[in-house]
Amino acid sequence: MPELLTVSEVAQLMKVTPQTVLQWIYTKRLKAYKAGGQWRIRPEDLQLFLKGS
Repeated sequence: MPELLTVSEVAQLMKVTPQTVLQWIYTKRLKAYKAGGQWRIRPEDLQLFLKGS
């Protein structure tokens, strides 16, 4: 099973705030999934986001 990233982990990798990552998710720029009431991001989806930015 692939490891999923948390909003905080993505924020640290991208050097932005967690609120910015949530904004990307809510505006559907970054694909994410709800798991256990929290957002999770697949590394592949983060790569696609980076290529499209």
